[in-house]
Amino acid sequence: MKKILLITALTSLFSLALTANQGLILAQSPQIAQTQSTIIPVEKVGLGKIRPGMSEQQVRRILGKPIRTKTEFNPGVGDNIRTLEYPNISLYLVPYVNKPKNLFFVYYFVTRSSKLLTSTGIKVGDTQSQVIKAYGKPYISKEGNVTFLVYGVGSPDSTAALTFRIEAGKVTEIQYSEQLL
Repeated sequence: MKKILLITALTSLFSLALTANQGLILAQSPQIAQTQSTIIPVEKVGLGKIRPGMSEQQVRRILGKPIRTKTEFNPGVGDNIRTLEYPNISLYLVPYVNKPKNLFFVYYFVTRSSKLLTSTGIKVGDTQSQVIKAYGKPYISKEGNVTFLVYGVGSPDSTAALTFRIEAGKVTEIQYSEQLL
């Protein structure tokens, strides 16, 4: 739950930064101030065969039965969130709007495994420079010794982000998230 709130906060921060880059002046910490960053088409986002917006049934056809499944109400979202845990990836799903409540789709996934590659071939263990070479200029945020390379997904006004957690110059986590409004 804390991770979901952190990701929502990061995507909100990224969305604000994109707005600032479009001409509005917003106060930013000098640690994270930066010029225009790259926007990635949603078609280029994924880990292995997993993509944003996939249904739970599609995920299960690809990955099989999860190690653990949990569905719980999230007051911040105002709906149920279903978590599917696999050995190399965790996925979070929400119900489709205006569809039966038992149809869930992927809005967040995360891995710390080097076994899953992004669509451009980046994996946990690769270097920060490899990520930038593959995806272009990121929005950069720092928390102590941890650097986050954040890429907007879809369009400049989107609240979706592909984030690479960098520690000691190497990717330690890859995540995709959509802010749920």
